[in-house]
This record gives sequence, structure tokens and C-alpha cells, in this order.
Amino acid sequence: MKKIDTDSVLMIEIKKFWTEGQANLFNTNIKTKIQLTIHLGVKKEGAVFTKNNEIEKEMTVSRSTPARVETIINQILSDVFDAFLSSPY
Repeated sequence: MKKIDTDSVLMIEIKKFWTEGQANLFNTNIKTKIQLTIHLGVKKEGAVFTKNNEIEKEMTVSRSTPARVETIINQILSDVFDAFLSSPY
């Protein structure tokens, strides 16, 4: 990190990223599993902070659409990154 001009470096390893839906006559059960390892290198600290995250969310909706699945995934990722970046140490 000493040779780069940035203050910090963020690297995200995607270990598992899976979404599945099971439909029945009246609704769809959407299950999403995400496993990430987040590495944050902070030049000023001279350290790399690592956090493993494993998230599983299950939701029942009346009708599954790609937009609904996208919304669920975006919310999960937003929660993970907000939590990590607010307290990476």
C-alpha cells in the first residue's frame, strides 16, 4: 500500500451468492444467501481489516419478479456495507 496514491483500498471476495424462489398457488418464497469477505486496507493505520459476513434472508411475496429479487439483494448488500463501513475496526 505504500506505493499507491490512495488512502485506503477495499476488496470484496464473494464466497457464496445464491437466490432461489419456490412458488406455490398463492405466493412465492424467495431465499437469498450471501457470503462475503470484506478487506479494508487503511494506509494511515498501516493495517488491513477483514470481516466475514454471512447473510441469509427469506421473504414471502405474492408474486416474484426480477425487480423484487433485485430489491431484496440490494437491501442485503446495503445493510452489510453500511454496517462494515460504519465500524470496520
